[in-house]
Amino acid sequence: MKLLITTLLVLVLAVHLQAQTSSTTISGKVVESSSKQPVGFATIKLIDKLNNQNLGGEITSEDGSFTIETKASNFKIEISFIGLETLTISDFNTENGSVNLGVLELKSNSEQLGNVVVRAEKSQTEFRLDKRVFNVGKDLSSTGASALEVLNNVPSVNVNIEGVVSLRGSAGVQILINGKPSVLANEQGNALGTITADMIQQIEVITNPSAKYDAEGTAGIINIVIKKEERKGINGSASLNTGAPHNHSFGLSLNRRTEKFNFFSQLGVGYRELPSYSKNINRDLNLNTTIFF
Repeated sequence: MKLLITTLLVLVLAVHLQAQTSSTTISGKVVESSSKQPVGFATIKLIDKLNNQNLGGEITSEDGSFTIETKASNFKIEISFIGLETLTISDFNTENGSVNLGVLELKSNSEQLGNVVVRAEKSQTEFRLDKRVFNVGKDLSSTGASALEVLNNVPSVNVNIEGVVSLRGSAGVQILINGKPSVLANEQGNALGTITADMIQQIEVITNPSAKYDAEGTAGIINIVIKKEERKGINGSASLNTGAPHNHSFGLSLNRRTEKFNFFSQLGVGYRELPSYSKNINRDLNLNTTIFF
């Protein structure tokens, strides 16, 4: 009797251990439904039916075939690929520890993404017959910059640390605002730093001026064209710029436009401190004395 009970226990334990160590092999082939072409590198996942946990996975080979081995017993199979609909298989037959899914067809995903339009306004240079026009866009190089910094980005124009504007290496440049002389363009006042980049529409560089311009600009003429708001009603913009060493400016643009007239005004206030160092030596050769100041 004891021998019979012992034998039964050994048989039950062996069956239980075999059930735990037995594995299931899943195989099949994935193709595209309309063209019947194999889908290579598609993702095959095994998911637990009870808690939806991932039990493992594999990818298909170039010919769309795959083989997965698992020790799980209660699972579903999920097949996915970019641009194709995901296929989930929950019911399948297992014969001798093997599941043959055959040829699996994935349909094309008919969902289309909406059009994405990216627009940007970038500074660019136009070459015309009598001048070059630098259109000031809204790129990062002009954001928060002053007119002097924008001028420094214009080809063949250079602005030194003291704010002196030169054209092709010559400092004899006449600067105009909207085609006319202005106190803002006076180099002694250094007021160009108060004009911010968002106020400027374009910069015209005229290296060979015609007779309609004064003879003041021996090296050429730079014309700064200020923006005129075209929207009706009252509108405007404000900008604040700060930097180190001290380079601060504030710009305000207001516009009142109707069908019959347009009134606009620009206001700029700025403070700029230029780094400088000077040393004077006074020597008296008769008395052999030297004074430093």
